[in-house]
Order: sequence, then structure tokens, then C-alpha cells
Amino acid sequence: MTGSWGCPHEVKGLCSKVKNLPCDPGMKGCVLYGRFAFSDPDKNSPSIKRKLKDQKAEKKVGDKES
Repeated sequence: MTGSWGCPHEVKGLCSKVKNLPCDPGMKGCVLYGRFAFSDPDKNSPSIKRKLKDQKAEKKVGDKES
């Protein structure tokens, strides 16, 4: 994984929390899964997808009322 954030579960590019699979932030089982929205929609949990959809719908309603 590259970037400024380092996961404590990542050891030599593998996730010690998820069966030593290659580290992929946001994958199911990851400590980030379901807690944050990712730019790749495939990584978002169903609850995050619902929240994003609801926010988008609310924004459209707010824009129409203005």
C-alpha cells in the first residue's frame, strides 16, 4: 500500500486481519470497510452506498427547491 496512511494490520503488503490477503483498503473484512466512502464504488459497503444515494437524492431535492 502506498500513501501517507499506514494500516497497523498490513505486514509486508499483506493484511494480517483478513487471512493474509494482499492489502486492499476497503475490502470486506478491512477495518475501513463500511466506515468510509471510497472513490471506487465497488469498495463501498451496501450501507455506505445507501447513504451516498440518499445524500445525492437530498441534494437534488434541495437544488429544485432553490
